[in-house]
Amino acid sequence: MSERFIKVAIPLTGEEEAEAIREVVLSGHFVSGQKVEEFEKNFASYLGVVAASAVNSGTAALHIAMAVLGIGPGQEVIVPSLTFMSTVTSVLHQNAVPIFADIDKDSFCISPDDIKKRITSRTRAIIPVHYFGNAANMDEIMDIAQRHGLHVIEDCAQSHGTLYKGKKTGSIGHMGVFSFFATKHMTTGEGGIITSNNEEWIKQANIIRSHGLINRDDHVCLGYNYRMNEMAAAMGLVQLKKLDGFNGKRIKNSLFILNELTKRRQSWFRIPKLSSDIKHTFFWCPLVVRSEDGYKTEEVVKKLRDKGIEVRQRYKEPLYKQKIILDYKPYPGGCPFACLPSSDVPDYASLYLPNVEALSGNIIGLPNHPVLTDEDLIYIVDTIASLY
Repeated sequence: MSERFIKVAIPLTGEEEAEAIREVVLSGHFVSGQKVEEFEKNFASYLGVVAASAVNSGTAALHIAMAVLGIGPGQEVIVPSLTFMSTVTSVLHQNAVPIFADIDKDSFCISPDDIKKRITSRTRAIIPVHYFGNAANMDEIMDIAQRHGLHVIEDCAQSHGTLYKGKKTGSIGHMGVFSFFATKHMTTGEGGIITSNNEEWIKQANIIRSHGLINRDDHVCLGYNYRMNEMAAAMGLVQLKKLDGFNGKRIKNSLFILNELTKRRQSWFRIPKLSSDIKHTFFWCPLVVRSEDGYKTEEVVKKLRDKGIEVRQRYKEPLYKQKIILDYKPYPGGCPFACLPSSDVPDYASLYLPNVEALSGNIIGLPNHPVLTDEDLIYIVDTIASLY
C-alpha cells in the first residue's frame, strides 16, 4: 500500500458553513422558514426557473414530483437502467411501474432511441438522469415527450450547474430534482429541491412536503414530512455561492486527467467522448474499463487503491436485476404488479439492454475534487498510465 492516499471525494465545507448553522441554532428557529425561502429563491434564480421547493432529500424530491404530476397506480414511468435506485423507488412509492430503458454508451445517460421503444398507452413520464455531471439529450427527450403527451422529470442529483446548450439542467424539463447529499457538487448535509417553471406545481409540492397541510389544521391531500430544515438551508445558501467555483476546479482537474490520459493511449481503459453542446461538471471523472478485452474492474480498483488512489465504482449491475425488482413485491401485497392484469406486468427477468449490460460495473470515477494539487493530478495520470 502506498504511503500517499488520494481520496476520491472530500467534504468541501468550512467556517462559513459552520457560522451559518450556528446563527440558526442560536436563533431557535429550526423548521422551514426564512432561510428555506431564501434558499429556494436563490436556487431558482441560479437555474433561471420560476420557483423551487426545498425538501429533506433528493429521494423526497423525486417522490413529490411524481405526486404533483398525479402519477399513480399502474401507470408507467420510463427510467434509465444505470443510476441510483431512488430514481426507480420514487416510481414505486406512487404504486406506478418503472419501465427500464438502455443508456448511451458515451454519455451514460438514457437513450432517446430506446425511450421510443418503451412507450405504451400507460406511459405518463420520463426521468432522464444527468449522469456523472453530464447531460442527457434533452432536445430529443422533450420532443418525444411532446409528441406523446408525457411529462419529463430531470434527475439532476449529479449535475448541479451542468449546461445543456446553454441551459442549466433542472430548467429544461417540466420539473427538475436535485440532491444535496454530502458528496454532491454542493451539499446541505442531506437535502433536496424541486424546480419548475410551473408555479402551481411548486405550490402543490410545498403542500405535499408538509403533511398535505394548507394551514395548521386542513389536510387537503396525501402528504409527507419532507420539509428542509433551516440549518440545512443556511448551509445551502453558503454552498450555492461557492458552486460555480467548485465546478470550475472539478472541470479543470477532470479535463487535465482525461486529456493527459488520451495522450498515453493505454489498452485497459476507454475515455468517454464529451459533447461540445454540454458543459460537463464532472461529478465523476469517468473511465470505462475494457472488460471485453479481459480487464477486470475490481482488479483495477484494487491496484489503484494499493497505489494510493481511491476511485468510485458504483452501479455494478443494471437496476432491473435488483432483488426488489425481480421479486415483484415492493409492497406486502405485491402492488403495483399484483394489481395489474398479468399482460401488463413487465418481464424484468428477460430484459437485456446491451449498453447497460456492457457498462454496468465497468465505469470508475477518478479523484477530481477541488482541493487536489498539481502533484496529485500528475501522480493520478502517471499511475493510471503505468498500471498495466
